[in-house]
Amino acid sequence: MARRTKEDAVATRNALLDAAEQVFLAQGVSQSSLAAIAKQAGATRGAVYWHFKDKLDLFNAMIDRVAMPLDQIMYGGVGQFADAAPLPRMCRVMYLLLHGLVTDERICRVFTIMKHRVEFVGELAALQVRHTSSLNDFTRQLALDFAAAAEHGGLELRHSPQLLATGLRSLVDGLIHSWLLGLEGFDLERDGFAAIQVYLIGAGLPQAAVRAAFEEAASVPCPQPGDARVPCGYVDPLV
Repeated sequence: MARRTKEDAVATRNALLDAAEQVFLAQGVSQSSLAAIAKQAGATRGAVYWHFKDKLDLFNAMIDRVAMPLDQIMYGGVGQFADAAPLPRMCRVMYLLLHGLVTDERICRVFTIMKHRVEFVGELAALQVRHTSSLNDFTRQLALDFAAAAEHGGLELRHSPQLLATGLRSLVDGLIHSWLLGLEGFDLERDGFAAIQVYLIGAGLPQAAVRAAFEEAASVPCPQPGDARVPCGYVDPLV
């Protein structure tokens, strides 16, 4: 009976997180109540408070449910990408991020909530610190990979690794933002990959190497839950 009770608790928690995604997406985070989320999940407010301290705790858990697997998929290293050279690793990260948004409805919903349905004020102000910290960590890793790619290929970049990393992060963030807005005729994978390749080539990386790295990234099947992964330093830019 105890095992069944634990399974029920997990099912209830997941149902509340599913409901939070739907309610936050429809109403915006600041306008959503825990009562509405409980009703959407077919649960009681008591069940909400059993699993989560408050709305911020629930929101963070919703983000973590996407961010943690996304961390593993994007930044964990798969097959030859576990010890990949810096340029193929960067391209793999970009490929998996944009591909994940297009192909995974939950990732798409949570990104939409983060970018278009939340205000970093009041009880959610702490989220801005977390979001900014992750973006800074992501930019630092990109800068390290730009520098390593230049050293690996004996190249001279057109700008500093930090400036190039900031620009690439901003480009990717803008692509995602525009796509989530539903701009007509904009294909996130096709147009996004093309824009990123143009940027990397403009940064001073060889055109042939950039194209080959993207082709290599796209040729490796996306990992499934339970695949072995080796951390390579990136953190999730989402959170």
